[in-house]
Amino acid sequence: MKHRKVLALTAALAGFALVATGCSSGSNGGSGGGSDDSGKKTLPTSAQINEQPVSDLQDGGTLRLPISQWITQWNYNQVDGALVDASTIEQATMPFIYVIDGKGAPQLDTDYVSKAEATSDDPLTIEYEINPKAKWNDGSPITWKDFENEWKALNGSNQDYLVGSTTGYEDIASVTKGSSDQDVKVVFDKPFSDWKSLFSPLYPASQTGTPEQFNEAYKGKVPLSSGPYKVSKLDETAGTVTIVPDENWWGEKPKLDQVIFRSLDGNADVDAYLNKEIDSVLTTTSERFDRVKDAKDSKIYASTSAQYTHVDFSSKGILKDKQLRLAIQHAVNREALAQVIGGTLPYKLGTLDNHIFLSTDDGYQANTDPNGTFDVEKAKKILDDDGWKTDGQYRKKGGETLSLSITIPSGATASQKLSEVMQQQLKDVGIELKLKSVAVDDFFEQYVTPGNYDMTIFVWGGTGFHSGGASIYQTGDTGQNYGRIGDESIDKLIAQAIAEPDTDKANAIWNKVDTQVWAIGHSMPITAKPALVAQNPKLANYGAFAGAQNIDWTKVGFTK
Repeated sequence: MKHRKVLALTAALAGFALVATGCSSGSNGGSGGGSDDSGKKTLPTSAQINEQPVSDLQDGGTLRLPISQWITQWNYNQVDGALVDASTIEQATMPFIYVIDGKGAPQLDTDYVSKAEATSDDPLTIEYEINPKAKWNDGSPITWKDFENEWKALNGSNQDYLVGSTTGYEDIASVTKGSSDQDVKVVFDKPFSDWKSLFSPLYPASQTGTPEQFNEAYKGKVPLSSGPYKVSKLDETAGTVTIVPDENWWGEKPKLDQVIFRSLDGNADVDAYLNKEIDSVLTTTSERFDRVKDAKDSKIYASTSAQYTHVDFSSKGILKDKQLRLAIQHAVNREALAQVIGGTLPYKLGTLDNHIFLSTDDGYQANTDPNGTFDVEKAKKILDDDGWKTDGQYRKKGGETLSLSITIPSGATASQKLSEVMQQQLKDVGIELKLKSVAVDDFFEQYVTPGNYDMTIFVWGGTGFHSGGASIYQTGDTGQNYGRIGDESIDKLIAQAIAEPDTDKANAIWNKVDTQVWAIGHSMPITAKPALVAQNPKLANYGAFAGAQNIDWTKVGFTK
């Protein structure tokens, strides 16, 4: 699946994950299922979004929501653009050909495409019929040229397009016009089982038709959009993004007058919520949850999210040595890290032992043995065999002290706590870990994306398709593998999984991928995060969404 970057663990801990397949449809239920022996609840797998019929909502109103950082790139497909906060807003302002429902399944959005079907299996051919009403908000129609342009930008043939992922697009042989400008014929040169993941979001050819346009046209601005809302104001000084109903929208009209997204660092969003300055806030750490759980005029919603927290390694510095990465995987007690994240939350958080699947996914299995198990003695032996000998508090080799750093954004209190725990765990095997705090707005662009770190912590957000996350583990200098750690055997397995139409067979291959990812010391998943949301009780059809479920912005509003 595609994955979206989430700001490293601010106190509003978000996480990386795959869509939680098997989620049930959205509900308006209570806070969860049964309890385990510790008295903690198990998370519900259905959405809790105060689901209400649109007829029961007010006309108008201003919804105020937090975002975790200022968004500089509004082209989601550009390497700096795949942020969860940006995607949340883009779901209201850009075309998504398929959206993920509350059960984790893709559904065609007929506001944009009236029909999409595979008309041939050999070669795989998909034909799209664009809704004749579909248009960009300057009045120009959405046509096959927009599909063709997106394919050309994202297929990897021109490295000047700085793309987040080429998965799927690189398997397309041609995108051509059908019987009219609203008919699109996509022919693949090899099978791609997740074809429903493509062209979402879709961008206009008029704005992204050259590498310069692709990389720059949506940087700090949104020149053209298509959705129930449009971006009316980007105020970097105030840190606010304002969207308002788009008068050119042809579908169901949205209920709100405007939505204002406000960039708030650290715990500032909780402060703002308690001061009634925003209407909803993510509360996925015990520190934050404890502050809001008894707030007046507030309700807590819970579900299983499509995000997980992980530790990422980079091969640019000392961790280019695979043996060091493997030693760290054995030295770090991920169970202890999960408990740090879970703290006193009323929900139990276990470790996530798979890079590809969440524990709620049908294909999930633990693949940590033999390379991802917590085993201090094994970590020490790997370091000994690698020439790092005990010499005082920290190991040395050739006069060099075994010292590395973990890069986190300033104000990310949960990231700092996790880093401090790992600092002690690594010290126990003779590795020095230094904490490096950097500016929040520089974290991805200057450090994560170029791989300028030894270790770091951030969160991935899934969009419902396994294949879109493939570039996280593939070799090469582009895509989402920021640490540049991979090997050709993984590349080959990923190609097999992507081309396999049988789900059970594909899941088996994906688990082989995961086993190899552990074996090369690529990264360490910690735990999938719950979606725990405190919000204004009058806010409807918004809250704790299940898995990678998309927001239907035409239904979000306040009850009468």
